[in-house]
Amino acid sequence: MSAVAKGQIELRASEGNLKEEDRGHIIFNLSTSEAIGNARNQAYAPLQPATMASTPLIHLDYTLRELYAVDNEDWPNITLVYSFKNESTVKFTYQNELQGTHKAVQPCDTLKMKLRSQRHGFIAGRMPLAILDAHSLCNDQLDVSRNFAPLCFDQQPIVSFATSSESISVERGVHIAVTFPSDCVLHLPHVVDPEMHYELLSKPGLATSGLPMPPSKVIDTVLTPHDVHDWDLLRGEISRITQVLDSHELPFVLKLPQSTSGLGVFKVLTNAQRADVKAILASQLSRMLQQINESNHHMRPCSLVIQDFIHGTTMALSLFVTKKGRPIFIACCDQQLDSHGHWLGCSISYKRQLELKETYRNISEKIAAFLHQKGYYGPVGVDIITDASGNQYIVDLNARVTGSYHLGPLAGHFLQRGLLEVTLLQAYFLCSRTAFEAAFSDEIQKGSLVISSWAHAESTPLSQAAVNIGGRDSSEVEETLKKIRRFAAPDETI
Repeated sequence: MSAVAKGQIELRASEGNLKEEDRGHIIFNLSTSEAIGNARNQAYAPLQPATMASTPLIHLDYTLRELYAVDNEDWPNITLVYSFKNESTVKFTYQNELQGTHKAVQPCDTLKMKLRSQRHGFIAGRMPLAILDAHSLCNDQLDVSRNFAPLCFDQQPIVSFATSSESISVERGVHIAVTFPSDCVLHLPHVVDPEMHYELLSKPGLATSGLPMPPSKVIDTVLTPHDVHDWDLLRGEISRITQVLDSHELPFVLKLPQSTSGLGVFKVLTNAQRADVKAILASQLSRMLQQINESNHHMRPCSLVIQDFIHGTTMALSLFVTKKGRPIFIACCDQQLDSHGHWLGCSISYKRQLELKETYRNISEKIAAFLHQKGYYGPVGVDIITDASGNQYIVDLNARVTGSYHLGPLAGHFLQRGLLEVTLLQAYFLCSRTAFEAAFSDEIQKGSLVISSWAHAESTPLSQAAVNIGGRDSSEVEETLKKIRRFAAPDETI
C-alpha cells in the first residue's frame, strides 16, 4: 500500500549529507495531523563543500497532489489554474490596486502575478497546472520551466500555457482549483463553487462566520446596481460610509472586502490616521461602488469591515482541509511586514512546529469544520492573533495557497541539512537569475538556499523572486540575508 493510501507521507533523509546512523524516514502523519515528528531531534548534518555537479534536487515532503488525495475515495481529477495577468472582471471584483496616500503597491503588477503562479505551482506536485498568460511569452515560459527544474521529476507539475481561458484544456470529469475566483474561467467546472469561494475569501464573510475573531462590524452599501449610476446617490453613499469611521472608538482596523498581502487593511490608531483613511475611501469608493452590478450585488462586493484592534502576537497558520473536513497541519510562520503592514515574507522555526501545532489544534478544527460546512476543501492560510490573556482571534482567513505555505513541504529538505530556521524573502532584484545563482552557488549547492520563484520583466532589468534561506539558527540566516539584500533593487528603482 502506498504512503498516501495509508494516510502518511515519508520525508526521506538525504543520502548525501547524513551519516549512516542519521538516515531513516521522518513520518508526517496526515491522519492525526502530526507535524515534523522525530525531525525535531535530528542531529545537525555537516554542510559539506559542494560543486555545481552536486547541486541537489529538491524533494518535497508532500505536494498538493498528495494532499488533495487524502480522504478522497477516488483519486482527485484536478487541474490547477493560475493566471499571469490582471484581468478585467465584472462579477468577481478585487481591491488589490487600492493604494492610498503612500506607496502601498509595487508597480510591477505583472511580475507579481508571474511570481505568484510559480510560487504556488512549486508545491503542486505531479498534477496538471494551466497558466493563463495573455501574451504567452517564451521568456515567461522559460522562467517557469527553470523554476520547477530543481524539483524531483515526479514532483514537477505538468505545465501548460493558455493565451485565453477558452484554450485551457480540461478533460471530462476534471475540475479546476483556482487561487481566486475569476470571470474568465466560470465556464469550467470548479472544485469549489466560485461564489462560495469568493465569500470565504472576503472580509465580510469572515466577519459573519461565527469563528473566534475580534469584535467586528460590517458596513454594507444600501445602493442597488441601478443606483450606482446616479452621481447624487453615489456621493451620498460615500459620505454615509466614511462618516461611520467617525463614530468608531480608536483604535480599530478597516478592511476592504477583497484584498491580499495586507494591501486593503488599514490600522487606525490615531485621529490623524482616521482622517487619512477617510480621504482614501472618499477618493476610491466611487470606483468600488460602480463595480456593483446584477451579477454580483448579492455577494457583497463593496462591504467594508471595521474591527477592534487587538494587541498581541500574530502567527500565520497553514492548513489543508480534506474532503471529509479534517485539518492537516502544514506549518506555522511569523509574518514579515513593512511599515504599512504589507507582506514581505516570513520565517519559520521547524523546532517549534510540534508545539505550535498543539497550540492551534482547537482553532484549526473549528476552521476546518466551518470550511467543510461551506463545501470547501483545499489549502488554507489563517492569521491568528493571541492577546495577553491567551485568547486566539482569527484576523484573516484565506481559502487558498498562501505565500508561506511551501515552507511546510520544504521541512525535510532543510531539516536533513540541520537547518532549523528558515526565512522567506520576497524582493526585487536588478540582476538576472543566472547572476544571482552564480553569486550564491555555494549556498544553493549545499541546499541552504532555495529559490521557489523568479520572474523577470521584459522591458527592464528588474526581477522579482522568492528566496528561502535556511540556517542552524537565526543569526546564520541573517548573515545570508545581509548578502542577499545587497543584490536587492533600491526602492527608488521600483
